[in-house]
Amino acid sequence: MGESLSGTVALVTGASSGIGRAVAKRLAASGAAVGLVARRAERLEELADAIGAAGGAAVPIAADLTDPAAASRAVERAVGELGRLDTLVNAAGVMLNGPSEASALEEWERMVSVNLCGLLYVTRAAIPCLLAAAGTSPRSVADVVNISSVAGRFASAEVAVYSATKFAVTAATEAWRQEFTTRGLRFSVVEPGRT
Repeated sequence: MGESLSGTVALVTGASSGIGRAVAKRLAASGAAVGLVARRAERLEELADAIGAAGGAAVPIAADLTDPAAASRAVERAVGELGRLDTLVNAAGVMLNGPSEASALEEWERMVSVNLCGLLYVTRAAIPCLLAAAGTSPRSVADVVNISSVAGRFASAEVAVYSATKFAVTAATEAWRQEFTTRGLRFSVVEPGRT
């Protein structure tokens, strides 16, 4: 199964479905205690129960990460209840594509808010906790893994705003990687295709 994450704590955004849910389950199976963040409380509670039934530890944290204060509270709650923060996986995202001239401006704003601003708010709140954990981690490092997309490397028709958010995620990840790599805090980006 790979490296044991026993004694570490992970926070996963977008944990109520898709990639975020799968990542949270895998982290828990590898021994990490997991903070589960998304808007849908019922799905988070169901996942936390399943992780608990399998012998793991998970805390469901319902939050709208497009609100900076809510993002900060989510990080604080995870650290408060689980004791530390070694890994952040930013998997929350929405994809609302179509012809630009027919797209609702609200859909564009939603993608920017969730895919980019939410990731920025959570990461900013988590950085001090991750840096603190890096020095005491069983692995001697802390990690941020940002889920971007192949659309963050290659633009295509009818995907302008989604691609813009994912290009930004990829760029921010690389800049943070350069900034924090010598301090035991690793930044990685994963760019899946349609999933």
